[in-house]
Amino acid sequence: MSVLSLRLPWRRRQAELASLASAGRTPWQQALARLWRNRPAMLALLFLALMVVACVAGPWLLPWDLETTDALAANHAPGATHWLGTDFLGRDILTRLLHAGRISLAVGLVSVVLSVVLGYVLGALAGYAGGWLDGAIMRLADLLMTIPSLPLLIILGALLSELQVAPEQRIYLVMLMLSLLGWTNLARIIRGQVQSLRSRDFMLATEVLGLPLWRRLLVHLLPNTIPTLIVVATTGVAGAILNESYLSYLGLGVVPPTPSWGNMMDTANSFVDFQRRPWLWMPPGLAIFATVIAINVLGDGLRDALDPRLQARGAR
Repeated sequence: MSVLSLRLPWRRRQAELASLASAGRTPWQQALARLWRNRPAMLALLFLALMVVACVAGPWLLPWDLETTDALAANHAPGATHWLGTDFLGRDILTRLLHAGRISLAVGLVSVVLSVVLGYVLGALAGYAGGWLDGAIMRLADLLMTIPSLPLLIILGALLSELQVAPEQRIYLVMLMLSLLGWTNLARIIRGQVQSLRSRDFMLATEVLGLPLWRRLLVHLLPNTIPTLIVVATTGVAGAILNESYLSYLGLGVVPPTPSWGNMMDTANSFVDFQRRPWLWMPPGLAIFATVIAINVLGDGLRDALDPRLQARGAR
């Protein structure tokens, strides 16, 4: 008897034991187990957790204030005193980078939450009600999807500048702008899922019982679309951070004195700064790059964990 023939029954028994162990777990526990085995996704999640902790707690641990200026220390290269150098006003780059991370991450998260809520409600109503309401919502979504989002955001940002909106209020308007333009893709996805779910037995039972529409959508349909919401929301955060960075870099999003990663890069607005003072633009640029890459990797991991059939199809 060969060694291979001895190994085959052992491997078959291991596979049977693994399937029996997974059979006793809930779908969410199985998804978490698949996500735990995905090393790139877990590394991305660890990086994002460290980024959030650093942005929230870091400024409290540093000796520099956000707006403390020092004309004698202007445009100093990274060193022992200022680890990432100083800007043209002598402000510490690391302190501003962490404060800016709070703003950029908050804009991305809040705008995506608002767009997810809006996209789910409109998509669920369109898929469940059908008729003229479905046509009106989908035609509005089609209209917004045909317009390039970045030029539209630039126009809206220029309008905010023309109206001279205060910087502390401008952050909330930027969040609202991003959310109003980010719900269309999710609404179409949710609409398709709701159309396939509304003819199921459990949804027919809710109609027979006479449950109100809001309870059918939020209590019975929402749990079946949560995996899609999680994946779309995760990848949407990366897009929202990039859009906010574009606008802020152009001076149309979050504007000084409120720092963000985008308007920090705008401080290197000359060829001399770009060539000779890379510490002005490289830290926020690398922060945007690393955060967006980590969010996309985590989104891919969540997609594979919540719907392993997609991973199987890709392997083929």
